[in-house]
Amino acid sequence: MTPEMRTKILELLARHNNMTIATVRPDGYPQATTVGYVNDGLSIYFGCGAQSQKAQNLARNNKVSAAIDCDTEN
Repeated sequence: MTPEMRTKILELLARHNNMTIATVRPDGYPQATTVGYVNDGLSIYFGCGAQSQKAQNLARNNKVSAAIDCDTEN
């Protein structure tokens, strides 16, 4: 990754706080959920309940896709 790309990514992460994370359901189909996130550099963290479908999906299959969402005004 170039330094310029890293800077652009970090700027994007700093401007927003919502992302959509897609996990794999037991039947093989994706499950996409919007979650809040925080980041420490390029490491992104989000919370979810330990018994949630998302957590169960991740425990079974750690493959994910994520997209940073534009924040909406309340």
